[in-house]
Amino acid sequence: MADIQTLVNDIPDAQDGSVITSDYHNTIKTALEAIAGQLGAGSGGQTETLTLFPNFQPVQPVSAHVPWTITMGAAADAGGNLTDGWLPVHLPDGAVIQQLVVVGVKTAATTSVQFGAFVSLLIMAVGATDATTLVSVNLTNQLGSPFTATGTPSVPGTAPNSLKDLQTVKNSQNKYVIHGLVSPSPAAGTLTIEAIQVVYTT
Repeated sequence: MADIQTLVNDIPDAQDGSVITSDYHNTIKTALEAIAGQLGAGSGGQTETLTLFPNFQPVQPVSAHVPWTITMGAAADAGGNLTDGWLPVHLPDGAVIQQLVVVGVKTAATTSVQFGAFVSLLIMAVGATDATTLVSVNLTNQLGSPFTATGTPSVPGTAPNSLKDLQTVKNSQNKYVIHGLVSPSPAAGTLTIEAIQVVYTT
């Protein structure tokens, strides 16, 4: 594509008494599209990734919800019946959430049929404590050192237009939370989470 100045120069000068043809509109449109593209405002939007340190906060009471074991750059399950934690997510207003990505380590298969591990992105209305799960990443059968698991927005029973509305960040109305849960774990450190990423478009 030609540079923006060339496209602007191609726009015909208006003359009193001259008929405005489609060429006027089309050249203006082409120049505006080029300017929008340079500003990063193309029709497809810009994809951004927010990478979070898995610094899970404990869920009270800790007697029933055992905190994650936090080390430099990672969080490991504590073993026992329930490892539970949460962390806040700060996204730009108007962003559209596209994916939740979890990077972690799990080197041995878990034989217990009761074992479950999930990292989810929740939406909570301001002033409320109940939550809607927008994205859930199932880590139960993940293996690898590291592994990468990805989830996309899905809310059962929600129409596409309503789902898109939930995906769109509204900081004046909602709070956004990452929830990490392992239950039950056969031994501490069965699962380690090294990074959590929220992929969104603007």
